[in-house]
Amino acid sequence: MIRVKEEKAFTYDIPFAGKIKPYAHQAVQLQLVEQVLKEKKKVVIWNEAMTGAGKTLANYSYLIHDPAQKALGVYPVNELVKDQFVSIKNSLPLTEWDEVALWTAEELKKTRQAGESKIEQLKRLMSPYHRAILSNPDHLMLIAQERLYSFKKGERASLFYQLAEYTLQIFDEFHLYDIAQVNFLVQWMALLAAASPNKPYAFLLSSATPRQEFFRLTRGLELEIWNVQEKIAEWLEEGKPTVYNERTFLESLQLTLKPSLLHNWRTGEEILNDWDEVEAYLSQFPHAKGLIILDSIHDAQMLAKALREQGYEVGEVHGLSDRKHSREALAKQITVATSTVEVGVDFQGDIHKDFLLFEARNAGSFMQRLGRIGRGSRHQPDPPLYVWAYVPSYVAERLKEQAGAEITRQELQRIVSDSYQYYQDFFPYIHKVGGMNLIHSYYLLKNHHIEKEENPILDNIKQAVEVMYDEGFAEQNRRYHQWKKAKILEPVISFRGQNTLERHLFRPYEGNQAKEEPETFYPDLWFWDETSPGMPLKKYDYLFVLRRRHVRFVTKEEILERVNRHFSGAEREDYIEALKNDYVLGYAIAMGIREKPAKLYWKLPLTAGRLMGQVTRVERLFLQSTDPALNEQLSDLFQFPNKKSWIVFMVNRSVGELTDTFRLPPMFRLHSAKTREGADWSIAFNSEAFQLWSIWERVKSEVL
Repeated sequence: MIRVKEEKAFTYDIPFAGKIKPYAHQAVQLQLVEQVLKEKKKVVIWNEAMTGAGKTLANYSYLIHDPAQKALGVYPVNELVKDQFVSIKNSLPLTEWDEVALWTAEELKKTRQAGESKIEQLKRLMSPYHRAILSNPDHLMLIAQERLYSFKKGERASLFYQLAEYTLQIFDEFHLYDIAQVNFLVQWMALLAAASPNKPYAFLLSSATPRQEFFRLTRGLELEIWNVQEKIAEWLEEGKPTVYNERTFLESLQLTLKPSLLHNWRTGEEILNDWDEVEAYLSQFPHAKGLIILDSIHDAQMLAKALREQGYEVGEVHGLSDRKHSREALAKQITVATSTVEVGVDFQGDIHKDFLLFEARNAGSFMQRLGRIGRGSRHQPDPPLYVWAYVPSYVAERLKEQAGAEITRQELQRIVSDSYQYYQDFFPYIHKVGGMNLIHSYYLLKNHHIEKEENPILDNIKQAVEVMYDEGFAEQNRRYHQWKKAKILEPVISFRGQNTLERHLFRPYEGNQAKEEPETFYPDLWFWDETSPGMPLKKYDYLFVLRRRHVRFVTKEEILERVNRHFSGAEREDYIEALKNDYVLGYAIAMGIREKPAKLYWKLPLTAGRLMGQVTRVERLFLQSTDPALNEQLSDLFQFPNKKSWIVFMVNRSVGELTDTFRLPPMFRLHSAKTREGADWSIAFNSEAFQLWSIWERVKSEVL
């Protein structure tokens, strides 16, 4: 067992935000933001403060000091968007006239006025009274790429210029972004800098574990990077601020490392086998409340079921749980969750947790999950905080040296980071895919300017592409048109890396009416889950549903009929609207949970050998199973009335072989495939197809 020390920091008796006494990093960041705007610079301000140390307040505090400035906060998941909204409302002393806009699909749907379009709503939420906007990156994509519909010419473009007025641009939790998403966000920063060359920007990066690719790209963009922590000593020496008090922002805890076979995806079973350790803790502290974080939804559901059968009060929070009752689930004696709670949930007050069990497949996940408990300082510090971390055996062995020791979180983070094995970082993706978003924006902005050929803004975009990537604008521009013509561009300009919104990009017209792009494969299923009577209607990725549930495929009409019988009022209307306006693979009744997951694989077309090793668009893909009954249903499901095609990368190696050769991350979406002759291949779709392609040439020379 390792004792992790509490974390304390001084607050200082200096003006900051209302009556709040700041930590050093908060005061320094405020000073740096002021300097950037005063000197009219474009700078990345990087704050490495730990979880629970008040980074949110540091990011938005300048709004109190300059009423003319606005902030855009960009967060990877909606849970974090909502958490930051609550935090700002509770801690930032804005005036009674100041508003904070919340841009999530759920919130925008609730607040849209009668007859109001999406563009009109977003414009209303960018009024002079809205000092801050909190959003996910999807809205940046929709706005920058002019994907929101409007009858008025030029209205779609105006949103981007309005958003460019937000001089504070805040980015958080970078460890949750993959390489393609990091590339997207840096291109957003480059686009702002190019389109507004005379406007200052403070790009605030709040992350203790940022991806290094971010810094490589921003340095190529020639943006200065100021590190808050590096300026603190200078600030203390020059200002000699008076200490107000010392606060504990992270409590001490007892950490036990459990060597685990994580590749088996059965951590839930391992936790049950070790549950006597938790029971011993609960016998001493019967009122203690716990949190369990797993990577697999199925694993989480099975563990929650087993603990309920033992008499525990258990809540579930994951992709298939009822989001409307998440708070109730978090307040239960034990909450079993997935990465959904890794960010955006502040476990204090009625949802505080005293013990934690989690699995961690990489160092970033380890530290992020460890930070879920112990934030702040409890009024009653009993019971003591206990943590059980299920990690690869080699990590547990490395940390065994610290058994019985007392270490800080910084020391623990360093040891954990050094202990985990290297996984593929896909850095070649950045330079092989390059600045496709910038080139796409180049052509959109070109339509807004009279000077089509010689224009400083367009020249700025060209220059940004030249300095950020290995290949210049001309070569990337050629590839952009090549990929657009081949209809494989969408995954590299879409933030989520999928192609389900490509109807925005390829708009075929019949008369004056735009019709749906017929080739797109939509990967989700609407299914009626008979194992979950409280929340039966769900939508989720087809692979999970087909692997883990016994299903029977039905028509949309049958699902609508069940909705009409089961639900009432506004809830029924919401479901009916969602079902009618959604694009999915199909509809199913889930009749039970499979004891063992169904084995699924993709049957490749005859052209696979010729197309191997390149990103391409293919037809005639079929999902098949070794389960005869499921296979028969899949055969019917994949008889599409219209032509379907997939953006893929196919390799003549099995999933296991390719994973080992490339050191692919555990959560990388690589699928089993078979040729017509029965040979084992692998296939990746959309963004993963491009990521695999980006490293294939380099690794192929070592393999073949």
